[in-house]
Amino acid sequence: MKKTTIELPDELAEQARRCAVESGTTMRSLIEDALRREIERRAEARAWVPRADVVFTGEGLTELAAARSWAEIREIANER
Repeated sequence: MKKTTIELPDELAEQARRCAVESGTTMRSLIEDALRREIERRAEARAWVPRADVVFTGEGLTELAAARSWAEIREIANER
């Protein structure tokens, strides 16, 4: 295991310490969990690609999208 030193703003460090105490955990565990969640969130964001093919073609909007509102088009394009 690698030992790492980080510098945090005083207020953030105090908030983290209180959060750890209230959760019955350690700062180390709190920081590890937060880093894992952030790394996973970023990996999922990179893996997602909007479905533009169902909304746009080289000729403009697809038939499916042409009859929809922009809110509905965003929903279609963002489906995973």
